[in-house]
Amino acid sequence: MPRVIIGSPLFNHAKDFPEAIESILSQTYTDFALVLVDDCSTDETPAIAREYEALDSRVSYHCNPQRRGLIGNSHEAFNAARARYPEAEYFAWASDHDLWHPRWLQQLVEALDANPEVVLTYPLNRRIGAAGEVLKRRPWAFDTFGVTDRWVRMRRSIIDMSAGNMVYGLYRINALERAGVYRHVLVPDRLLFTELSLYGQFKQVPQVLWFRRWYGRIFSLGRQRVSFFPQGRPLYAYFPWWISHAVSLFWTFTVRGQGRPEISRAAGVAASLQCFVLAGLLHIWQTLRAIRFRILEKLEVLRPYERRLRLMLRSIARRGVVDWTRAHLREYMGAKALRKARARFGKKVRYYSFEAVRRPGLWLLNGLQALPIVKTRVIPSLLKDQLDELPAAPHAEAMRREIEPLTKTTAPIVIGPWVGEVGYELLYWIPFLNWALKEFGLENRRLIVVSRGGARHWYSHISREYVDVFELFSLDEYREANELRWDKAGHQKQYRIEQMDRDIADRVKSKLGLEHVELLHPGPMYRLLRFFWFEKAGVGILKQHTEYKPLARVDRSAALKDLPRDYVAVRFYFRPSFPDTPENRQFAADAVRSISREIPVVLLNTGLKVDDHDDLNVPGMGIHHVDRLMTAERNLEVQTEIVSNARAFIGTYGGLAYLATFYGVPSFAFYSTQAELLPSHMDVWWRLTRLMGVPASALDTRAADTLRTVLGSVVHMDRAVGS
Repeated sequence: MPRVIIGSPLFNHAKDFPEAIESILSQTYTDFALVLVDDCSTDETPAIAREYEALDSRVSYHCNPQRRGLIGNSHEAFNAARARYPEAEYFAWASDHDLWHPRWLQQLVEALDANPEVVLTYPLNRRIGAAGEVLKRRPWAFDTFGVTDRWVRMRRSIIDMSAGNMVYGLYRINALERAGVYRHVLVPDRLLFTELSLYGQFKQVPQVLWFRRWYGRIFSLGRQRVSFFPQGRPLYAYFPWWISHAVSLFWTFTVRGQGRPEISRAAGVAASLQCFVLAGLLHIWQTLRAIRFRILEKLEVLRPYERRLRLMLRSIARRGVVDWTRAHLREYMGAKALRKARARFGKKVRYYSFEAVRRPGLWLLNGLQALPIVKTRVIPSLLKDQLDELPAAPHAEAMRREIEPLTKTTAPIVIGPWVGEVGYELLYWIPFLNWALKEFGLENRRLIVVSRGGARHWYSHISREYVDVFELFSLDEYREANELRWDKAGHQKQYRIEQMDRDIADRVKSKLGLEHVELLHPGPMYRLLRFFWFEKAGVGILKQHTEYKPLARVDRSAALKDLPRDYVAVRFYFRPSFPDTPENRQFAADAVRSISREIPVVLLNTGLKVDDHDDLNVPGMGIHHVDRLMTAERNLEVQTEIVSNARAFIGTYGGLAYLATFYGVPSFAFYSTQAELLPSHMDVWWRLTRLMGVPASALDTRAADTLRTVLGSVVHMDRAVGS
């Protein structure tokens, strides 16, 4: 007699059904039975089900004599499985179109075995498209594990649950029977979990073990009325769902007394009233949220203002009206604010005075350069190149004035903090530091490197003292502070010292017990090298202020012992040069699967949302996932360790492609929108590959078919010559 029974309601999903049932039968936990109940499918579902029934003794198949609808068929799947295996402990529903990880059932059974107070356990899940590609939506998380007060569990379940992500979990059969399996109402899964929360706790296994096939936003009450009640819709189906839920709870607990002794009839009245109020408010909030989405879809110009308003309201809710108001008025009140106002006024006066001289001079210089006689006879080409550098000269001098005072103090120096893009950090910031520390003779023992995400290996030659931003900020605090910085600056670049930089420096001092630190901020580097990035100065300005060095290979740690010895590191993510389009998703998925047929692939997806880059996940054989090892404070450390030991790196053009080059690893990066690339970055990367002596290339995805054809022809020619 199996411990677990799985009931699978079937209806017209013959295309995805074989892959779904194969993923269930491939579970590492084998003590289960699978009961297939077909609701009169009109495609090839019955033939497929009978084929698996003949192949595996754990599978049994039953077809309803007439259509029962989704609720009726789910009931039938439970009842048929219960009648066939009356001594089973646990039950799960399984759809005929989703996919399950091989450890799905084992992890859920272990969670229920270890926690008798838990009545339902379910995993994290990811959405997949019709072709099996992982969609960009992140996993949803919620549970009530450890909450012993049943009324708190009920309130949290009504407000925070996502029933569609919980329904395909593992239930204790007795608790599920007591909760009525599915009531014949609209949105029955929400009612089931509301009622079930009164009998025990919900526990979510923190691993992605279920891949939910997503066909778009197909939920609607009209569709439910059709699919739930094929024999005719009752009158109550036209009432709001939250009213029918409250009435159902009142009928179950108060009229029929089915919750006793834990839930008295009087408590049943309170439960139905709570459901009526909370679910009704939730419905109103969801309706307003849908209206907001529709408005923003039609009026894109309102999006920045709406986002700014949400950030402000979030800050007020977290800090309170008084504290928020005081914080925003502080810079305009008192003697300190007056000194700052004077300093800002003086700075603006100096700036406009400087611009009043600089701009006419530049116009005159450009006019001279445009004269044919000056171009061809007066100024030799070398002098012309020097003239090209002149717009950046004041900023080079300003950069020196900012760094030179650091040589006259003995205080510790905070390098950073760096909170920008990985690409700029690798390609410019670290080489700039290599040059600056040597140029100004700054001692390594004074340096405290501050970056984020576990980038310590990149700075090992600069200083042993490294502090990670995520040791000082939680992920939510970091996101909020970074969003405020972006909103104020209008971009991600660290051209100026902002409040976030000051907060990080203060927390570094507190963490290390220091009274005072100096700051070597990325601002001077950004303000100087932007002339090169935007082609206002030649490559000379870069050569004069950077020094490129290879990074020391990182040994594999015990955490990566399960990875194969030889592999290719892959990370495809979406950015402006590789936007999230169906064509790019298909290209990346095909590339990963093609590579995995020749050599193991390690996907560098982080599973985190710390910037504006969204990962592309690709399941399949020969593809190894390491997102279980990723945390906010060490995701770059894990990726660095994997890239530095890889045979090659393949993925989206950007920071990790540069990282591979610094470690002497061949790198092939793809883009699809060339207009979003800066030619200066590609030029620096090309020079870096020559310096490091490692092959690398940036390829347009549109050239992939041509490249595949050429390489295929070469392979065929080699084989013909060999034969």
